Amino acid sequence: MHTDVERGTVTAAATPTQEAMWWLHQRAKNKSVYHITWRLAAGSAIDPAALATAWQCVVDRHDVLRTSLSRPGDDVLLRVRPALPAPVRRVEVDDPGDVDKDVLLRLIAEEAQQQPMALEHAPLARLAAVRVADRHELVLTVHHLILDGWGLQLVMEDLSTAYAAAVAGREPEFATEPEPFHHYATGQRETATSTRWADDVEYWRDRLAGASATTVAATTDAEFVPGAPGVVFRHTFSEAATAGIAALTTSTFATPFAVFQAAMHIVLARGGAGPDVTIGTEMANRMTPREQGLVGYLANLCLSRAHVADTDRVLDVVTAARDDAWAMLTHQSAPYPFVFGALPGETRRTLTDDCPVGLSHLGPIGTGLGLGDVGLTLLPSPNRAARADFSISTWEADGTYHAEVEYNTGRYDQATAEALLTDLDAVLAADPDQLVGSVQVRTRATPARTDHVPEIAAPAGHPESAAWRHVDAVWSDLLGAPPEGSDVDFFAAGGNSLLLLRLSAALEAATGVVVDAVEWLAEPTPRALVSLLAGNEDEPGDGTTTTTVVLREGTGPHLHLVPGAGGSPSDFRAIVEALPAQWRVTASREQEPATSVRDMARRFAADLAAEGIEPDLLGGWSMGGLVAYEMAREAPKPLVLLDSPPPVGYPPTAEDELFDTFAAAFTTGLPVVAGEPAFRVRVLAAWLAAIGQPIPADALEERWRAYTRHARMGEAYVSAAELPVAALIVGADLRASECEEWEGRFRGPSVLTVDTDHHGVLRDAAAWEVAVAIAGFGLRDAA
Repeated sequence: MHTDVERGTVTAAATPTQEAMWWLHQRAKNKSVYHITWRLAAGSAIDPAALATAWQCVVDRHDVLRTSLSRPGDDVLLRVRPALPAPVRRVEVDDPGDVDKDVLLRLIAEEAQQQPMALEHAPLARLAAVRVADRHELVLTVHHLILDGWGLQLVMEDLSTAYAAAVAGREPEFATEPEPFHHYATGQRETATSTRWADDVEYWRDRLAGASATTVAATTDAEFVPGAPGVVFRHTFSEAATAGIAALTTSTFATPFAVFQAAMHIVLARGGAGPDVTIGTEMANRMTPREQGLVGYLANLCLSRAHVADTDRVLDVVTAARDDAWAMLTHQSAPYPFVFGALPGETRRTLTDDCPVGLSHLGPIGTGLGLGDVGLTLLPSPNRAARADFSISTWEADGTYHAEVEYNTGRYDQATAEALLTDLDAVLAADPDQLVGSVQVRTRATPARTDHVPEIAAPAGHPESAAWRHVDAVWSDLLGAPPEGSDVDFFAAGGNSLLLLRLSAALEAATGVVVDAVEWLAEPTPRALVSLLAGNEDEPGDGTTTTTVVLREGTGPHLHLVPGAGGSPSDFRAIVEALPAQWRVTASREQEPATSVRDMARRFAADLAAEGIEPDLLGGWSMGGLVAYEMAREAPKPLVLLDSPPPVGYPPTAEDELFDTFAAAFTTGLPVVAGEPAFRVRVLAAWLAAIGQPIPADALEERWRAYTRHARMGEAYVSAAELPVAALIVGADLRASECEEWEGRFRGPSVLTVDTDHHGVLRDAAAWEVAVAIAGFGLRDAA
């Protein structure tokens, strides 16, 4: 552990489990899969000032909420800041109109869950207060690297205490002083280098010898990728199943969780996986009072293996699951990545390091929640990505058992997911003395890895190359067998993060080429390794992608247009449709970020010249008009300026005002949002989806980044040039003085004032009026 005395920042090694998840995060298709979002419905209104005070208090209290993670060298490190501002985000919708409140609330939570977190930058926890009309919710999103479900429960308990104190205008009083999580992490790292886990590791080596992870047979041929598309739904077990669980726990002294494990074993065994079934189960890993009070990520993956024979009774399988669960509790402290790395290569290959079917029991997690005297109810998780094929969490409430099911929609349809829950329900409700061989299920199951080994072949273009031979040799040494073809996934073949680092080091020693392990995670295959070693990654071509696009061909006058800040050529579609049919229309689109209006104008003009395109008129909307004006300085052409402010220089617009202007391009009813721009973009995406005009948040965010850069470029652009050309100046939001400023710069200016707003110039009736004016202007100038 290291402390930066001057700044008070503490650096410590991450736990082995955190390090493994860091690697999983790097290779995930959708990295939000390792976010945890608790969407909490509030029974009454929430005091925003008290909530802000309480959240800052909790962040100050717990070091994990001020922790970031990075890998500057060989190890993943925790970096704990001594202090960190933690504002509460806010969304307020007074009148949602025709928008379904439930849909809007769900979409806002989903967008909060989806918003990326940069692991290198704390905080990795975000709290939002959401109000839609009279509905109130809290949306708390954390990265799983810093908190597990148990830790989240503790955070919510402290937040409730702090909120009650803030409402009362007093300092909060907590029962205990928190233990810094980085102390626990340091202890875990010290244990990893000792023999303390030796007995646990030996137990798991013996227990898992020859095991193969079991999964539900996919309804498509898609392979599992961490972070693949997913969905969550909730299921309530029948009264008969609840009664069956009670009977089995009483007769076998098993926990309800052991009963659920046994039921899953039976369903998968009867579904075709065979008598040897292995599934994953997430353990809280909190056996001592110290661990139970620690806010952080302690949970650990353990594997539940069962041998299920047709001649067994349901009662026998539950008894075996009970014994397995007790042994699992005894040996749960050894981190699964540590255990996995110690298993034989063939066992790693058949188990994989991301068990495809996972089961957990929540116990008290998510229950008894409140915010001071405001009752809170935990709603379904707003995930859009899947951690595994199936992840099922169970709990008991009001004498009934429930499950939250997350599944991979790329591999399974809803009917398959529902059938699995129906089969579990039937097994739980079965007579304890019923023979397993008589249990009928609809679920089809299979080992996650088959024994089929395709013919080994070098990647195309690298037959018997030195790079392929090195990859083949190192792969064989680390995984116990050569790669099963050039496109096999390293992790599906039994690799893990520790072996990944060893592979990188071994290849560097053999070839002298440094392979960036994180870069390789984008495609962790032998083919990609060979390409990296040979230095012949896919070439991007000559990099000369043109910025010019054709919006409409024609034999008449040629108009070339430049979009406004953050815009695209498609923004002009209404004007293009309204222009006479013979007009030819082209446009420019930014391919690489420009640094100034002049820089952008030079790039656009160069591409037009390179393609031999010489338009009759240049035009642009908003900031695009400034670019067109700059282009006309070098090659004079008549100009069409669509509500473009003159280039006299402007003070920077406040970010809130800038965002409101950006959002106005998409909707006139955006909710009131407080938070950083990335969050506001996410809420905008949720609102647009709720009103039936969905635009992916990532696309909106890209446009927002371009919009702010373009807007700042426009504000900074100053030119007093007078051009010997005619100009059509279209004003909507332009002031009369701004139109006059433009008029003085041209030989033959015309001004059209349109009764609309800045964005309305490009829409509906106003766009037709503008198009008519452009057509008349073009004919006049030609004459």
